[in-house]
Amino acid sequence: MSRRLDFFYDILLEFDQPVRGHDFVLRCLPPSFPGQDILDASLTLEPYAHFALQRDGFGNLLQLGRIEQPHDHFRYTVRGTARIELALRQPENALPIFRYASPFTGVSESMGDFLNGLALPDDPEDRAWALVNVVQEHMAYTPGVTGVDTTAAQAFDAGMGVCQDFAHVYLALARASGLTVRYVNGLTQGEGASHAWCEVWLDGLWTGIDPTRGRWTDDSYIRFGVGRDFGDCPIERGVFLGRIGQRQTVYMKVSQQ
Repeated sequence: MSRRLDFFYDILLEFDQPVRGHDFVLRCLPPSFPGQDILDASLTLEPYAHFALQRDGFGNLLQLGRIEQPHDHFRYTVRGTARIELALRQPENALPIFRYASPFTGVSESMGDFLNGLALPDDPEDRAWALVNVVQEHMAYTPGVTGVDTTAAQAFDAGMGVCQDFAHVYLALARASGLTVRYVNGLTQGEGASHAWCEVWLDGLWTGIDPTRGRWTDDSYIRFGVGRDFGDCPIERGVFLGRIGQRQTVYMKVSQQ
């Protein structure tokens, strides 16, 4: 069966003082692929700006633009409808880079010692699930103690973090144990903020697994971007002229039709 989901995603960046020459790259529009059909999607920018559509090397949709005039905020709002049907997934080849450590997912000495002490199953699917339980037992969900630049090793040593950190720790341990896995960001049914999880390559299919919630993903998840880790697929990245502070407000809602 398929699930039809309406999604709304709103990000507001507020600057202490006006900035200008603002170049931005967004990955805030979800792509269509077998198993995820985006029936409609719209992006609104404030201040208004023209943007170009491209794809990166992982197949993620990019929205690139520039705001030249001074502005004290930047807001992007996405609305759309997706039809998710995991039974329609098709076999894919996995890039070899998803087998190895990436900038955010290097394995520290303490992580290596921890992994060596585990008795993991030989079967890849069983091993993937066992590592979810391992991350759940080791990590405590604790907002505000990590940032976007926190590595898997730092989050592992702290034993706490948010969904990005859970995903990075899982990726590090899974790759070191011989699995092919990638980072995913997007939205899940409900309301609040965006979410991060992982996909494991099993029998030729990318299969979603959520270390934060301790579950395999289902048709309530909408995928926006994939990569080796967060650094490959942030939803927003930009540079501008001006040395100022900034604040971010995030709200999303996904509901089933």
